[in-house]
Amino acid sequence: MRQSIRIGRVFGIDIGLHPSWFVIFAIVTYSMAVGELPRSFPGWESALYWVIGAVISILFFSSVLAHELSHAVVARRFGLRVRDITLFIFGGATALEDEAKRPRDEALMAAAGPLTSLAIGAVLWGIDAAVQQEYVNAIVGWLGFINLTLGVFNLIPGFPMDGGRILRSVLWKLRGDRYAATRNAAAVGRGFGYLLIAGGVFLLFNGGNLFSGVWLALIGWFLSNAAEATSAQVGIEQSLKGVHASDVMERNPASVSPNETITTLVNERFMRGAGRSFLVRHDDGGLSGIVTLSDVRRVPRENWEGARVVDIMTRYADLATIGPDEEVVAALQLLQEREVNQLPVVSDGGRTVLGLLTRAGILRLIEARTRLGV
Repeated sequence: MRQSIRIGRVFGIDIGLHPSWFVIFAIVTYSMAVGELPRSFPGWESALYWVIGAVISILFFSSVLAHELSHAVVARRFGLRVRDITLFIFGGATALEDEAKRPRDEALMAAAGPLTSLAIGAVLWGIDAAVQQEYVNAIVGWLGFINLTLGVFNLIPGFPMDGGRILRSVLWKLRGDRYAATRNAAAVGRGFGYLLIAGGVFLLFNGGNLFSGVWLALIGWFLSNAAEATSAQVGIEQSLKGVHASDVMERNPASVSPNETITTLVNERFMRGAGRSFLVRHDDGGLSGIVTLSDVRRVPRENWEGARVVDIMTRYADLATIGPDEEVVAALQLLQEREVNQLPVVSDGGRTVLGLLTRAGILRLIEARTRLGV
């Protein structure tokens, strides 16, 4: 969630706004205040259109949040860890630290979101029919329509849409191969993405609504790119299946003393091209932490002589580590989650350092296995 603005926690889950959210918030508010509301409810004061438009935008994204929270709640029900939820220009995304272990779990998690949106839309339309007050009708009527549209749209059977995840779970159940099911569902998602792009272009060049055409094409582009990235990710996971950290790690990685000055570290290590990161070890060989080139760059040059490695390193307590028998796929996921480029490989509860697993080393392995077709 580093690129997002954290706005709070719900059910212990961090909620964030990506900067792109403010763009779509402004677009939805504008389209409501200038287009939809004046057509449906003529005669209001201009400022009121903007107020109601903003209220609809805020409540719409609250509905998107409810959609994503339903995914998260069901995921937790199946023992999966939820990292955070981010609202962005195309809606919302729930980040999980684990994959579903069974097709049934995947299907129920995926279905929870659209069902929540459809339920919210149905309730709001019921309120719209029961209450005859135009301000209320303006808000709940449009929100009901948007939620119903959101629920139906997310059931499109193309990965990574919720419908695509349901399709993947069905294929997974039928074929018993999650990787093949993901590739097939992603292919369908890519096809739907291209259809949406074509539909957007058609609207643009055949007198349709300019905003609708551009928006439809953008959604199609996002869907096709996400499906393509999923296919590539599955290929990488398959290539690395069965490969362990001990198979890829650098054995006997270079290390430095925690009492070494930054000047010595720079002159004797970094300036000689010895590496971009070093383990920091006590005299008895125990792991104290890790120091990187980025750590040094945060210290003003005039302070290098007086500062020591221990002053700038990432200490062991804050360090991400991995065991030698962990699969490289899990290590790559940890590198991405923690946004680091290396993981010390340890045993005996961290007391013994066996090596260093680097992002560059994993990428070299992926390239070699891809070229060899392994």
